[in-house]
Amino acid sequence: MDKAALRQWVEQNKQEGEEIVWAGSPRLVFVRGLFLTRVLPGLLLFGLATWFHFGAPGIPLPEWAKFLTVAFPKEVVWLLAVLLLTVPPLRAYMLRHTRYIITTRRVIKARVFTSRVRQWPLEMVAGARRINHGGGLTSYVFEEWEDGPHRHERISRGIYFVTPEFNEALQKAQQA
Repeated sequence: MDKAALRQWVEQNKQEGEEIVWAGSPRLVFVRGLFLTRVLPGLLLFGLATWFHFGAPGIPLPEWAKFLTVAFPKEVVWLLAVLLLTVPPLRAYMLRHTRYIITTRRVIKARVFTSRVRQWPLEMVAGARRINHGGGLTSYVFEEWEDGPHRHERISRGIYFVTPEFNEALQKAQQA
C-alpha cells in the first residue's frame, strides 16, 4: 500500500475527533548486523558450494571438505547461500516501504506488497519495550493476541527502525 492509499484509508476510517499527527517510513541501516550475520556467511557458503562443485585447478579437496560434500549436497548449500544473500535485502526493501501514521488515538501500519493495515492503540505502543539502535533509530516491540481459525496465540509484533520524528509524534499524540 502506498502513501496516498494509506492516507485515504485513514481518512475513510477515522474515528470521531481523531487527527493525523505524523506520517512516515522507518529508516534501515542495512550494513549493520544484517551484513555481518547473513550476507557475509551467504557469500562464504556460495563460494564453498562453487568450490566443492567445480573444484579449484591444482588444489585438491582436503579430507574434511570431502566429508562435507557427502554430508551436505552442493544444492542444499547453494540454496542456503542464496537465501542468506536475498532475504536481507528483500526484508530491508519491505521495511523501507512500510508506512506508519500516528493519529491522536492509534498507530497505523501498512506494508508494501499487501493491502493489510495493522493498527494499535497508543497505549499499547507507549507500553511497548523500546530498543534504541543508536543514531536516533528506535524500535518498539510488544506482544498481542491474534485470533485465527484454529489458534489463539501471543505473537510478537513491532514497529522497527523508526526515526526520531516518530518518537516525537508519538509523545505529541499521547499528550493530545
